[in-house]
Amino acid sequence: MEMNFFESAKSGIRSTQTLNVGVGPRDRQTIALIDLAIRTGKNSPAGLADSRLDGALRKLDGLTLLEWCVRRLSESTLIDCIVVTGPPEYRDRISKTGLCNARWAPSTYETPSQRAMEVALRFSAEWVVFASPLCPFTDPTLLDRLVSRGWANPDVDFVGFLSPSRPSFSLQSLGLVGEMCSRRGLEKLEENNLWEEPCDVPDLVRRNPGIFVTKLIPLPEQLSSRDFRFQLETVADRDRAASYLEVAGDDLSWQKLAQVADRFA
Repeated sequence: MEMNFFESAKSGIRSTQTLNVGVGPRDRQTIALIDLAIRTGKNSPAGLADSRLDGALRKLDGLTLLEWCVRRLSESTLIDCIVVTGPPEYRDRISKTGLCNARWAPSTYETPSQRAMEVALRFSAEWVVFASPLCPFTDPTLLDRLVSRGWANPDVDFVGFLSPSRPSFSLQSLGLVGEMCSRRGLEKLEENNLWEEPCDVPDLVRRNPGIFVTKLIPLPEQLSSRDFRFQLETVADRDRAASYLEVAGDDLSWQKLAQVADRFA
């Protein structure tokens, strides 16, 4: 009998090698997933698939963006585990960064959906929060709002934010909020032959609204009043973020960052 993805993935989970030997699944939990193998450009050839890793290892105020991302995610009170995934050959490069609050789960699967499914199984995840290392200022308070909304709505497949006044506002460029998919939502990707698509899971959900049950949380108006950009893809982005840090100091709440960014606009 032919096994589906989840059955075949379960058969290979025991052989997964991690930086944290002995870490195993427990009761269903919420995990944050940082996928370093997602291509940064829609038309990037396969040979450039590691460009997200390159960006993640660039530094801001002495720390890599990946370290920044892990630190911010670890401040969430409702995320149980932070997982970093990518091809096994990424291990040497990321092992030099300070990922004490994250677990490395290498994957040989080719698409973001397949890797997310594998990680969800490995860590017995009920919900997966998708985080980008190029968004080092993701706000833990907004993350907790996202997670609590998901657990309060068990029939929902996907939870995200939207701007009520600006439907086309780019949450990806904003870089302060996350998006979350349930395990059942991940299973629907395979059931509907979407799991081999090269785009990330939130994008797949948005492209197929008739398949998934979604819950969208209104974004604070202060964040959508301007085209704020906290996703750090370019040198200019990182220079601007360094200026924000000088002014914001230790207060990196979304309210303070929005206030500082508004002053620089």
